[in-house]
Amino acid sequence: MYEMLDSIISRRRSGQDFQQDFLESLVMKHSKETDGEKDENKLTDKQLKDNILTLLVAGHDTTTAALTWLIKFLEENPTVLEQLREEHRQIVANRKSGTDLTWSEVNNMPYTAKVSINVLVISETLRRATILPWFSRKASQDFEIDGYKIKKGWSINLDVVSIHHDPEVFPDPQKFDPSRFDEPLRPFSFLGFGNGPRMCPGMNLAKIEICVFIHHLVNRYKWRPLEKENSVQPTLVRMPKNKYPVIVEAL
Repeated sequence: MYEMLDSIISRRRSGQDFQQDFLESLVMKHSKETDGEKDENKLTDKQLKDNILTLLVAGHDTTTAALTWLIKFLEENPTVLEQLREEHRQIVANRKSGTDLTWSEVNNMPYTAKVSINVLVISETLRRATILPWFSRKASQDFEIDGYKIKKGWSINLDVVSIHHDPEVFPDPQKFDPSRFDEPLRPFSFLGFGNGPRMCPGMNLAKIEICVFIHHLVNRYKWRPLEKENSVQPTLVRMPKNKYPVIVEAL
């Protein structure tokens, strides 16, 4: 991967492969042309490649998993799907013919995803599926919780599945119910994107990608699963065990 990125970066710097994209901005405006360059605000080639790999790896499997679970939950909950369709039909009806989905329209999808972290359909998908089942942290100081003493430097794994499916926090936790996110939640009860200073840096990008996908999906297509599957693949990024294949048809 690093060798491939070296080649791509070299071509971009030489102007051989110009494209108006995020990589072009990183390479031409925010990276050092040589490791000896003094500007501390610019990225070295190693930092540049590490950032690109983070975007490719961390932002690929998780978003794919979120979309897979979303398709499954919408198919299983036709009332939610119809509410979603109505929201997106209205966006199309109000749009000038022949124009693309705009930023302001993405920000005006209250049922799909509110602008704040208090999202509806997207958050309920992330809660119900709990794509990342645990988070690893390191204790910065000694502390005690519920009688358990934690020493500074210990690695701590947060069991996100148990939090997201605790009936005292989310009543009837197996039910797919976006309306539960209409009201403010207990602090740190929803960890779909983590929380605190180590929160997912790609949260807003992921939500935009999912919003755009939903917009085109519910306006243009209907689908049904090839086979029902409720078991979960026990991996770092949780997916339906059968990857949830579907038959898609135009509306």
